[in-house]
Amino acid sequence: MHLHGHKMLVLTRNGKATTGSPWWTDTLNVAPGETYEVAFKADNPGIWMDHCHNLDHAMNGMMMHLQYDNVYTPFSGHTHE
Repeated sequence: MHLHGHKMLVLTRNGKATTGSPWWTDTLNVAPGETYEVAFKADNPGIWMDHCHNLDHAMNGMMMHLQYDNVYTPFSGHTHE
């Protein structure tokens, strides 16, 4: 999973707290059945994508937008014919 515009701090992997140096990243390779808990500082206003780099997964819905309050896109629902 790749979060645009922010760095994530990995807190847990498969329910176990991370140890050692803080693990900051913008991309996590999440294997089937794995879980991660992350935190990030919401300090970069905009509309940002969080998505899977496996395009088949992204195409089937493994993507979202992180949007800050009062931030709007100049683009509207364009359709392709």
